[in-house]
Amino acid sequence: MSDQWFQEQIAPDGVKEDGCHPDEARALQDYLHQKTGVSEAAKAIVQPIEQSTNPGAHLYRLWNLLIDALIQLPETQITPLIQLLDAIQNLPEPDLTGKTTEDTPVDGHLWQGLPGFGHMWADGHKQGHWRGALAAEKGPQRTEMRSAHVRKANVEARLAVAGIGGIPFDWGYECMADALERQDAVVDFEIPAALEWIAIAGDQLYAGVRTGCKSWALESRRDFGREGPVMTLERWLFWEQRMEELEKQLQAEGGATQSAHHVMKTIRQGGD
Repeated sequence: MSDQWFQEQIAPDGVKEDGCHPDEARALQDYLHQKTGVSEAAKAIVQPIEQSTNPGAHLYRLWNLLIDALIQLPETQITPLIQLLDAIQNLPEPDLTGKTTEDTPVDGHLWQGLPGFGHMWADGHKQGHWRGALAAEKGPQRTEMRSAHVRKANVEARLAVAGIGGIPFDWGYECMADALERQDAVVDFEIPAALEWIAIAGDQLYAGVRTGCKSWALESRRDFGREGPVMTLERWLFWEQRMEELEKQLQAEGGATQSAHHVMKTIRQGGD
């Protein structure tokens, strides 16, 4: 984790308008270097926004900084970053008297729920065309893309469990259904990504079986006839079976896998 990374966030590709405030980068750097605690860091990193004349207009710069950090910095930093985000969304709301509020979120909150964070994450990291872009990639580039894909799933699951930024468990259902119900699933990408959701948020996903959870992520018709918006025991059992089949396929092709279907079975048996 080099100091250069933090400097580049101030002016990505040399464009200052796209970057964060220097004090935001400094506050994040001090925190991740363990010079400050999470409460102090949360207060420091929001100061540039709270002190600006139009606070709502600058939220996206801070969210960009923290999203990039979650994706780009060493994986050991994910937990402290999530703790920082949680501390930010629990900060007291500032007094906006005398400030321009036309860009402030409609509910008037800057920090509660991290308004706009989830939308920015989706805009940058939930695009469906990645399968097409993957077709021509081989070797180290494909390996790098796979690692990035799996890491996104890991971070999304952890954010959902932590209740950060409105990241929904629907994304977990979408990840699972795409991996296990699509004929064109990219197995070496999507099975490890599904495993991240199962390992981190499996209990929460299985809770949808008990409650008959409805999710937009389950509505799309896929190739194995599991369409319908409701999470059911039948669907979970199918996922277990399909996961076992695809894990065997990965193992036969030399891919390293963990026994996700065993984890799913354990969650089901513990939840029944």
